Amino acid sequence: MKFSSSFKVGLLTLIALILLIGTVLKVKGRAFSSAERVEIQFKDVNGLRPGAGVQIMGLKVGQVEEIIPVVKGEESYVNVKFVITDPNVVIPRASSFSIQQSGIIGELFLEITPPRVLTIYVPMNDKYLLDKNDPVEMKLNDKYENVGLIKSVEVISRESIPYTQKNNIKTKYAYKINYFINLPGLIMPEFIKGRVVKEKSDYKLRISSIDDTPVAYKKQDSPYTIIEPMRLSDFMDWQYKAAETLTETNKKVNDILTDETIADLKKTIANLDALTAKSNVTLGKVDELLDSSRADIDKLLTMTQQATDDFSKLSANINEIIGDKQFKQTMLSTADSVDKLAKNLNKVMDAADAEQTGKNLKIIAENLSEISVSINEITKDEKLKKQITDAITNANCAMSEVATALETVNKVNPSNANQASDLEQIVSDTVVTTSNLRKFSEKLNKRFLLFRLLF
Repeated sequence: MKFSSSFKVGLLTLIALILLIGTVLKVKGRAFSSAERVEIQFKDVNGLRPGAGVQIMGLKVGQVEEIIPVVKGEESYVNVKFVITDPNVVIPRASSFSIQQSGIIGELFLEITPPRVLTIYVPMNDKYLLDKNDPVEMKLNDKYENVGLIKSVEVISRESIPYTQKNNIKTKYAYKINYFINLPGLIMPEFIKGRVVKEKSDYKLRISSIDDTPVAYKKQDSPYTIIEPMRLSDFMDWQYKAAETLTETNKKVNDILTDETIADLKKTIANLDALTAKSNVTLGKVDELLDSSRADIDKLLTMTQQATDDFSKLSANINEIIGDKQFKQTMLSTADSVDKLAKNLNKVMDAADAEQTGKNLKIIAENLSEISVSINEITKDEKLKKQITDAITNANCAMSEVATALETVNKVNPSNANQASDLEQIVSDTVVTTSNLRKFSEKLNKRFLLFRLLF
């Protein structure tokens, strides 16, 4: 079958037109696909252009079709429309959209990151049991809200926990919880902690930042999370501020760490090393002392235990004696007898005027002493001196008899009626005797005083 020249020219023209239209659409970023178009909003697209690729985990699945800026003052944004050309790809809820660059100077593209599965370790408590699909909540703008779901829960020992998180777990076992975030627009902190809570009959995993600071969150209609790109100028500005801060910090450190301070620190470290060495020696000696004295310590503990046992037996014996009724009656009878003796003796002594008797004896003793001194001073006649001495001796004998009488008083039992009567007579005679001796000593003292005045 032969075609005419006109047909061939028309066919070539049609093919060229189709190629031209396809090229134009390619340049403008439009794809030949009936898939649903998706629109997202960025504050800044950082040079992204129509026709750029759309990737999921490094695989190209679509293409950017339109980029339209919308100027609304402070609320201005850039509307990005793209299409997924692969019909088998479904974008999960709360997926993150970011603008990435292939290589250092490569073209920009739109990266889609599905929600990642995160892992957290929580102390295990028998009161609270978590399970798959239990909610995950977080404090957003001073209010706790559900932000995700638990994917799996595993009980592990504390030894299996990574070293960086082991210090936060004090229990022997812990929960290893895998979860994901399904709240669009939530940017998670880099470091988080968690615990299990119970509300009514439901259990939840409650997560928060390390310092418990609430996360700022603005509710949105879009089902996706937008991560704004960082311009090179902004990056350099942050680097400059960081360098400036570091310079200021280094200056303050240099001001603090002077040569004298460094020398003191070195000396302190040397002293600490010496102190540590001496401490080790001392601890070694203490260990040796304890080892060498172990037998003595054991013996001392044995003796202490024996003493404790003996004291317990003594306490038991005392309790038995005190609990004996006959012993109590004997003690009470003895106390009554002593009480009666004291009362009777007081009555007898009160009747005999014991206080006056004591005063008389004291005055007699003083007079006799003065007489003796006077005799030694006023005369040297041995015969006279002997006579006077005999008189004083007789007086002393009388006083001795008085003392004997008082001693007899102490020995007499006042509870006997006859002995009490005799006791009263003896005491009465003693009082009379002391009174007479007092008068005699006073007269004798006066005579010797007169005698001293004459000589």
